[in-house]
Amino acid sequence: MIEIRNLSKSFTHSTGQIDILHNISLTIEKGQWYTILGPSGAGKTIFLGCIAGLLPPTTGEVLYDDIELYQLSDKARGNYRRKHIGFVYQNFKFLPHYSIVDNVILPFIHDEPKKTLYPKAITLLEQVGIHPELFERFPEDLSSEEKHRVAIARALLGNPSILICDEPTGNLNAESRNELLNLLSFYRAQGQTIIMVTRDEEAARLSDYTYKLIDKQLIKLK
Repeated sequence: MIEIRNLSKSFTHSTGQIDILHNISLTIEKGQWYTILGPSGAGKTIFLGCIAGLLPPTTGEVLYDDIELYQLSDKARGNYRRKHIGFVYQNFKFLPHYSIVDNVILPFIHDEPKKTLYPKAITLLEQVGIHPELFERFPEDLSSEEKHRVAIARALLGNPSILICDEPTGNLNAESRNELLNLLSFYRAQGQTIIMVTRDEEAARLSDYTYKLIDKQLIKLK
């Protein structure tokens, strides 16, 4: 489903070149859950950006069903990403002056009428465990766990092939973390492909495959 071939990423700094990722290859199979562990600063978010079509690698390829993402134009890649990739951002990227339900539908407002997006968003918000009384509230009114759930609903609204999660259990207590992991497990059981990066080794317990990003490379753990 996704083929990552010899991916490397570096940045040029005033002191010279900084290598973040080096020669990483990985195959992501449909309907599987992949967790990538690693400490802060290991390059996990940069790796996600590369495979999600957000950040061009320095060298290497990222293929979705034999389509090389970085051979597409910026516009075509953006359209492809919006249709096939759901991204749960670590910092959520909610618009503070829009309601919860509006934050869910806004990324897709140019693709589909609001009158059809709205009931889909309501269904997903209920499915991820958001109470209806919160739908018209603003992001600041939500707990950290609720924000994570809304972010998952937004990522799933476009019915993506891949759900990519950047530290989805960050800043959650053990109970909230387990509830969120069980929610991801529910979608995994429905056939959703999941790629998750985290510092939390306990968060990897439900995944099908676990890797660790360390010293610029991936090491398979499970």
